[in-house]
Amino acid sequence: MTTTERPGTVIPPEQARDWLAAAALPGRRRLWTAAVCQVLETVFTVVSWTALAWIASRALDHRTETALLQPGVLLLGIGGVLAAAAAWGAARAQAAGRRRISATIRRNLVAGLLPTGWRRVQPDASTAALASVELTDDIADFHAQVLPQRLSAGASMAVVLAVTAAVQWPAAVVLLLASLLIPLNMRLAGLLAEEGAKERLAAATYLGAVVLDSFRGMRTLRGIGALTRRRAELADADSDLNDTTMAIVRRAFVSGAVTDVVITFSVAVNATYIGLSLLGYVHIAAAPHVSLFGGLLALLLCPMYFQPMRTLAAAHHSRERAAAAAPALMPLLAEPHPLRQPNLPATTGPCAVLLDNVTLRFPHADQPVLARADLTIPRGRWTAVTGPSGAGKTTLLSLIAGAREPSSGTVRWQSPAGASRPHLGACVWIGQQTVLLPGSIADNIRIARPSATPADIEHAVAAAGLTDVVARLPHGLDTRLGEGGAGLSTGEARRVAVARAFLRDTGLWILDEPTAHLDPAAEARIIDVLRTATQGRTVVVATHSPALARRADTLFSLADGILHAVREATSV
Repeated sequence: MTTTERPGTVIPPEQARDWLAAAALPGRRRLWTAAVCQVLETVFTVVSWTALAWIASRALDHRTETALLQPGVLLLGIGGVLAAAAAWGAARAQAAGRRRISATIRRNLVAGLLPTGWRRVQPDASTAALASVELTDDIADFHAQVLPQRLSAGASMAVVLAVTAAVQWPAAVVLLLASLLIPLNMRLAGLLAEEGAKERLAAATYLGAVVLDSFRGMRTLRGIGALTRRRAELADADSDLNDTTMAIVRRAFVSGAVTDVVITFSVAVNATYIGLSLLGYVHIAAAPHVSLFGGLLALLLCPMYFQPMRTLAAAHHSRERAAAAAPALMPLLAEPHPLRQPNLPATTGPCAVLLDNVTLRFPHADQPVLARADLTIPRGRWTAVTGPSGAGKTTLLSLIAGAREPSSGTVRWQSPAGASRPHLGACVWIGQQTVLLPGSIADNIRIARPSATPADIEHAVAAAGLTDVVARLPHGLDTRLGEGGAGLSTGEARRVAVARAFLRDTGLWILDEPTAHLDPAAEARIIDVLRTATQGRTVVVATHSPALARRADTLFSLADGILHAVREATSV
């Protein structure tokens, strides 16, 4: 379940339908099991209704002794227990199939959204969140609801129709004629629901974007006095989402009402025919005599005949939601890669980085970000890249780390063991913003290596220059941090990131503006900490800081897509 499309491109409807059908493959076996259980539930329920009709007809015959009803009661009980067991099995199989489908889609989303080494795009955060939480569930729910019913509906209805025809074929004819009207109603409802599902998806995406931007820019909005205006925008977006959702609900209600009218009318016709036949007012020459047993059984089976169609009609709207979700979700999934190297370990020693005639050009861009770059980053040394904002320094780092692939040329890591392709997870990346999760300082450091011992964490703390900071905290390494690392300064949080990177213990460190937003004193401390923590390792750093550039062994500048050597490797 992969695609090579990009966000913002138009997914052809045929491709979306093919992908949506293929999305069911991980759970297909369990959904087939659910379909078999649903057919068995129908069979056992027919047995129970047959026993119930037989008991009722005999009980109304005062000449029948009570002891003679015991076989029917036993059959009713056995049929009921088996039908309940089959229903339980169908529900369990449906849930298992749904979990497998959603888990597979989310694994592909994680591979496509997170920097796992083969990401080609930078997804919009609100779209990514909507895809992970809601769109994935829309597709999994659709398959779990519709596929078992679609597989079992024909067999279940055939069983009920055959038994009904055996006892009263005129009643079966009425059921058959009524069932021809329901698919037409479902199709008309589906056409209405398709447009509504697309409108709801657009409204949900917009609301998510507004909420996310509001949280990100809360300080700025407060500072410029724009909170009231943003509150109104949130209210409008929420109202739009509510309106589109209620429109879908109304359409579903109308569709369900039409289906119920058809079903009720067919049941009423059969009830009238059977009742008048039992009273002797109606008799069809070719039809069998209507007995009390046959009449009761036909009436019991009438609603049961329409149950699969009723369930499919209820799930028909989930199909339209899934059809709207597929084109939005497909561009975010992981791409296939013929040279993918799964589960590669971290580099255990310093490595050189070689760029050979590398060009990177974004789609529709006039100029390449990087043009025919040849670069050798020496093993075990510091290499800095400077240049104006927007020159492409971070993009160059992403090529070296393996988060992007060049349009042409090759990027290789060269270690004593040989050459390899860049792959994230095997190097350390420290960016401008330090992400600290709610939890203790030790928990945040241990993210890099969950199996780390307390001694390992203490060693990383010392290497990052955090010993004094931890000593003055009330609970030391067990001190809990708030959302976003509350309780630490920017420089202290940056040192937590250094400790985390040190604990990862890789031979290649990639640093993107590691001293950004720091005062000169804090910057000097971070530079000293980084130089100490990375001894014997290869370091590539993008920076605007003259102080950090001076401490590098090799210095390059990047401007207009061209790399220029400023200073070759020297001793520090």
